[in-house]
Amino acid sequence: METKSRLILQNTMRFLSNKGYQVISEFALPNKKRVDLIALNLKKDILIVEVKSNIKNLKNDKKWQKYLKYCNFFFFSFDNCQEIKNIKKNIGVIMANNKKTEIIKKPKYNKINLKKKNIIILKFALSAASKFHRLIDPSFKKKKNNSIFIYKKNI
Repeated sequence: METKSRLILQNTMRFLSNKGYQVISEFALPNKKRVDLIALNLKKDILIVEVKSNIKNLKNDKKWQKYLKYCNFFFFSFDNCQEIKNIKKNIGVIMANNKKTEIIKKPKYNKINLKKKNIIILKFALSAASKFHRLIDPSFKKKKNNSIFIYKKNI
C-alpha cells in the first residue's frame, strides 16, 4: 500500500475508533471481495470504508458496488475532498488527513437482513482473532488462517 493511502487508512481507523467502532483492515466479505476497512459498533452497525488516494482511483474502481449489500453505511475516505463530486446519495465521504478527520457527507442507512448481519459479525470476530494470533505469533500460517479462508469452512 502506498504511503498516502496508508495515512488515509490510519487516520480513518483512528477516527472510527474514537466514534466507538472496532475496525479491521483488509476484510474479506462473503462474496470474496476484500474491503479496505470494516467497522462494527455496539449497536451492530456495520460500516465499510474504501480508501482512495485520488479521484482517478475512484473512477477506475467498480468493485465497491458489490460491498453495499454487506453494510449499513458505506463510505469513501480521501485526504482531500475538494475534487469529489457526483457521489451517489447513499454513499458517505470521510476526509482523513493529518490536520483533521471528519465526515463530509453522511450516507443513507442500508438495512441488512439479520441472518446476513450475524454472519458478517461472526466472520468479523474470527478475522480479528486470526489477525491478533498472527500479531502474537508471526510464524502462524497466514494462508490457511486468513479472513478469506474462514468462508471456506463450515462452522
